[in-house]
Amino acid sequence: MRLKALFYIAQDYAFAILRPLQAEIIAHGGAVGWLLVGDEITPALLMPEENQLPDEKAAIAFNADAVFAPGDRVPGFIPGLKVQVFHGLNEYKRGNQYPERGLFDLYCTEGPSRTAMLEPLARKRGYFKVCETGWLKLDSLFQPQEVAEADKRLPPVRPRIAFASTFTARLSGAEALFEEIKSLIESQAWDWLITLHPKMDRNTVDKYRSLVRENVQFYGTNEVISLLHRSDVMVCDNSSILQEFLLLEKPVVTFKNREPLPCMIDIRSPAELGTAIQRALQPNDALKQAIAAYGPSVTPYLDGHSAERVFQATVSLLKSGWQDRKPRNWWRNLRMRHNFRF
Repeated sequence: MRLKALFYIAQDYAFAILRPLQAEIIAHGGAVGWLLVGDEITPALLMPEENQLPDEKAAIAFNADAVFAPGDRVPGFIPGLKVQVFHGLNEYKRGNQYPERGLFDLYCTEGPSRTAMLEPLARKRGYFKVCETGWLKLDSLFQPQEVAEADKRLPPVRPRIAFASTFTARLSGAEALFEEIKSLIESQAWDWLITLHPKMDRNTVDKYRSLVRENVQFYGTNEVISLLHRSDVMVCDNSSILQEFLLLEKPVVTFKNREPLPCMIDIRSPAELGTAIQRALQPNDALKQAIAAYGPSVTPYLDGHSAERVFQATVSLLKSGWQDRKPRNWWRNLRMRHNFRF
């Protein structure tokens, strides 16, 4: 099937998630239009050959077969089967409860955990389907050229420590760890690669940007895959990015993680950070084994073919004669339409 697809995105992280699917759709003779919404997305990150739809009226006129969204919301008034492809791995930081709001026809899950969470809801509510496909971003994460580019651009002269944090204040370690990280930057012969969630408080972002110097680099959301490949150890809190790092079989130091696992080195005080990083740089056999076992426990789909499975799941549902039985969501759609300023 020559699929006509619309990509509905509001954050820069969506580019890396959706590009493997774009390649799959085009390889099958289809077409893709990108709809960038809100003021937190960077249009300059689009490739010259990518088709940006200028506004929501153009998106409606595009008349897509399917609309793909990594975020939690998509407007019902844009035509097409609504497909949720997620912006992170299973969000255990929220207690594994995905807020199913009646906005999507198809959920493409990354593995058994999220599938098991959504399938009972699908049976009960009857207006959406669940298909276990793997997560699209992992196709990008494991592309050989990403690894090669990372190795080429930053030779491994000194240990490289990544710092990433979620934006939710009660789950974030960014403020609590700032002074300790600043001290370690000044006292240790390590390079630091810092990225923060796009919704992080602006004052916190500015504080971390002020640390940039010869051995400290700040990475935008669209550069996260490069950061993951270039780093030896990650310092994190409850952000789902730590799961991507663990899938690369690298050690993670977490600060007050809600559900610390054997594959993490979890600390409760900022004063423990330096020692924990040293441990991570020289992991013992037990930690190595726990990290190696983590990936298959989250998703069995590490083969780089998730985009193919998402494509096939979408086409299969379209060909089945699927009828839209979702709730009308009048209020949510009215608010989204108002925000688009038609």
